[in-house]
Amino acid sequence: MLRVFLIALLVTVVLLSPICSFCENNRPSATLSSDQPINITSKRFSAKNIPGGKEVTFEAAVKVQQGDLILSCDRLVIIYDDKMATSHSGSTRNLATKELQTPSGIKSITALGNVKITQNERMAVAGKAIFDNIKRTITLTEGPPRLWQGPDVLAAQTIIIYLDENRTELLGGDESLITAIINPPKPKKDKEK
Repeated sequence: MLRVFLIALLVTVVLLSPICSFCENNRPSATLSSDQPINITSKRFSAKNIPGGKEVTFEAAVKVQQGDLILSCDRLVIIYDDKMATSHSGSTRNLATKELQTPSGIKSITALGNVKITQNERMAVAGKAIFDNIKRTITLTEGPPRLWQGPDVLAAQTIIIYLDENRTELLGGDESLITAIINPPKPKKDKEK
């Protein structure tokens, strides 16, 4: 599920790519798969039982990497719901590294502070990113959140990615507007012989 969280943030750029006139070759590749390990590093780690589940926190210089997809933030909090874990597997699972790579039991994942997700020329930044497994959404806020693909940029007060609906919503605020900087494709020069 953590992989889904990371990929979905970058998929937002793909969903918006028709308005940016990106060619098919520039779209993110679907080469990431569950057979690639998810590597998480941080300066601090804690895990605790909370009512109805578990809370795992990585803090300070957090970096999550799977292949060429990288998430960095100041703090990453993963909430596991014992009821969700039971309904997926038939029994409550022990908290283990393997559980971080599966959807079983994950209720939410929150990345806080200096959130940055990159893959090749695609990037998303925000002050906060929340993956809600029940609503099946990723919400980017604070900063304001911005999305890049190459030189093209989108910014809004809030960006909501609806994972199961294949859509993204950008919201402005009372005093802020949605902004887009879209660069026309550069013409290809024909080689003369």
